Amino acid sequence: MSSTVVLGYARTPFGKLGGALAPLPATTLGAVALAKAIERAGVDPSDVEHVVLGQVLQAGAGQNPARQALFKAGLAKTVTAETVNKVCASGMLAVASAMRLIDAGAFRLAAAGGMESMSNAPYLLKEARFGYRFGDGALVDAMIYDGLWDQYFPMTMSTQGAIVANELKVSREEQDRFAYESHRRAHAAHEAGNFADEIVPLRVATKAKGKVVVDALPRRGEARVPATVGARNAVWDHEPSPRFTLDYERYAPFVTGDVPNTLVERDEAVRPDASLEALAKLKPLEAEGTVTAGNAPGVNDGAAALILADARYAKERGHEPLATIVDHATVAWDSPYIALTPAMAAQKLMDAHGLGVNDVHVWEVNEAFASVALSSARNLGIDVERINRYGGAVAMGHPIGASGARLTATVVNQLRKRGGGLGIAAICSGGGQGDALLIRVE
Repeated sequence: MSSTVVLGYARTPFGKLGGALAPLPATTLGAVALAKAIERAGVDPSDVEHVVLGQVLQAGAGQNPARQALFKAGLAKTVTAETVNKVCASGMLAVASAMRLIDAGAFRLAAAGGMESMSNAPYLLKEARFGYRFGDGALVDAMIYDGLWDQYFPMTMSTQGAIVANELKVSREEQDRFAYESHRRAHAAHEAGNFADEIVPLRVATKAKGKVVVDALPRRGEARVPATVGARNAVWDHEPSPRFTLDYERYAPFVTGDVPNTLVERDEAVRPDASLEALAKLKPLEAEGTVTAGNAPGVNDGAAALILADARYAKERGHEPLATIVDHATVAWDSPYIALTPAMAAQKLMDAHGLGVNDVHVWEVNEAFASVALSSARNLGIDVERINRYGGAVAMGHPIGASGARLTATVVNQLRKRGGGLGIAAICSGGGQGDALLIRVE
């Protein structure tokens, strides 16, 4: 039983491919979510000891993107960081990894989440390092190859999704109806202000390239010797030269003042005008298939972060926990059958704790495709109406490195709004794996 609690969380709106968030690299999106989560948690940024962030499309992103994001968020040089990649489950793995590190006593206060800018994924020129002797070279889309392409049965995940949906007998009508509900619910949630505790409105600078306009720079963290170190000694007595002292004001992705900007407050892909009639007119992505651009998620940009702490530490410091991350489960199966793995992971989690589906009050299953959520509901024996009450990735988008963290925060958000209970966030990932988190709010 974990003793890791959630003290705060935040996410950016999710943007469309080439949309309003496209000027911002993943590390900036991660920094926005991280800085706001710290602020909302009410913790001293100097107390944050470790950061774990998921990111899938790391080609061209630079060394250890999580470390970049923490510096951009104003955290100190003594904060350690790691970037994890479990494809779509990366953000959830980050939360689970931070939970285990805290439970093991390695850290008392950590941040976890995920980030992705699919708009900024580069093209790759394989074999170029040593030249081409004869013939053409091909540009490889890193977004597809690293994020959306099955390496074991070479095809896109949308192709596999269509084949598997047919095999599992999930009809086009069911998928379109679920997709419509995803948009309707997400729009209703936005209108009702249900995402206010999650989303950080972003003012993307229109002339200052790659910058976010803020009222004030994030509160800076101070360098601190790790809490596990005994008496300070000469090992820690070092000051960098002025040449290698980070100038945060220049490095930060934030600007203040009257700077022209575009305000992004909502998930860009949510369609308030979605209709079953319009969805039915869309052509399948594959011949004889049932998966369309309307019942699958888009290609998106965004980030989410949570602040996690040891429960005893939080109590000693006077922090009020929002939730407890109770446990994590992961499974692996045949690579193409990602539609089955969220239910498998959730069942493994429930079995470990002696729970049935009716003991769980909030269910979030990532809509990798509408067919994934539908298959999960069917296999777990859950009324599909109970899944994703605020909508899901078909409507909001699926920035692949961030979605697992977004699901986690949304479960906490919903549990708190209902007055407590248990929730499960479940997600599949490329390569045939599945992950689930059990979350409790008192």
